[in-house]
Order: sequence, then C-alpha cells, then structure tokens
Amino acid sequence: MNDTPTLVRFETGWEVSGVGSDGLPLYKANILIRMDRPPYLSVQRVAEPEDFDNHPLPFQMYQKERDARTPSYAEGYPLCMWPAVNEAEFKMLTDRDITTVEQLAGLAKRGAASNMPAEIRELAQRAAKLIELQKGAGKYEELLKARDGKIEALIEQVDEAARTIASQRTLIDTLKLRVNG
Repeated sequence: MNDTPTLVRFETGWEVSGVGSDGLPLYKANILIRMDRPPYLSVQRVAEPEDFDNHPLPFQMYQKERDARTPSYAEGYPLCMWPAVNEAEFKMLTDRDITTVEQLAGLAKRGAASNMPAEIRELAQRAAKLIELQKGAGKYEELLKARDGKIEALIEQVDEAARTIASQRTLIDTLKLRVNG
C-alpha cells in the first residue's frame, strides 16, 4: 500500500446542461473535486456533499477563493481585478484572507509582510505605492477643476471683448458715414 498522502482540491467547473434556442450549448457551474496521489493516481469529478465534510480544510480554501472572486461591497479594490496579481499569488493571498489591494498595502505599512513569501512582500510594496499614488490623485483633480474654472472665465472674457469690439466697429462705421456723408 502506498503511504503517500492524497492531495485534495476543490475548484469551480462547468458542465453542459443542454442546448439553447440558438443551437449553442448551455452550461451550469458546479464544484469539482480533484484528488491526486502521486505518482500515478489523479481523479477529478463533481463534488458530492460528503466530500465537503470529509475534506473541510480544502473546501474552506475553495470558499475563500470563490468569495474573493465574486463582487462584494467590502472597502477596497478587489485583488481579482488587479492585473499585477497572477493566479498563484491570488490563491496565496486569499488563503491568508487578503482580498483587496488596500489590505495588501496594509501589510507593507505594518511590516507584517516580512514573514510572507517574497512574492507577497513585493506585491505589498507595489500595493502601498499604488495607494500612495491614488491619494495624490485628488490633489491633481482639484488643480484640474481650478484650471477648468479659469478657462471658463477666460472664455467669457473673450466673448465679452468680441461683443465690445463688434459694437465699437459699428460705432466707428456710423461715425465714418456721418463724416463722409
């Protein structure tokens, strides 16, 4: 008998559930379980309710990752939408209950990332820099609004000057007619 432990993972999968009115296949989402026992055994199938009870830790990790991928109303920018994070890093972060860029940046500020893998430390520093840049963006927005206000005032002044010039030309033309007429 092989003493190698079985590696169990849950993941989201899809299966064909029929054909639509347009002739294309319809799919439904389901949870798959993958069980690997090296070197030769690997089984993947649709998970059954007892699989969740038999393998609670892998199922909890799956739930964390699934929840991190779904839109939520938590404060912050979701990691699943940040292009700087690849799939492996995303999984490492969600397993550590980090689901937003702001939470990741908080690791760099507290120095908590020092005991994390090197990839996460680097991402935490990048996230902190991103947050710092976003804070400065409000300043530039105010400058742009002030500039837009000045431009509008200048446009009004130019329009007023154009009307004044037009009325003075009319007055000059009238005076020329009186002198020549």
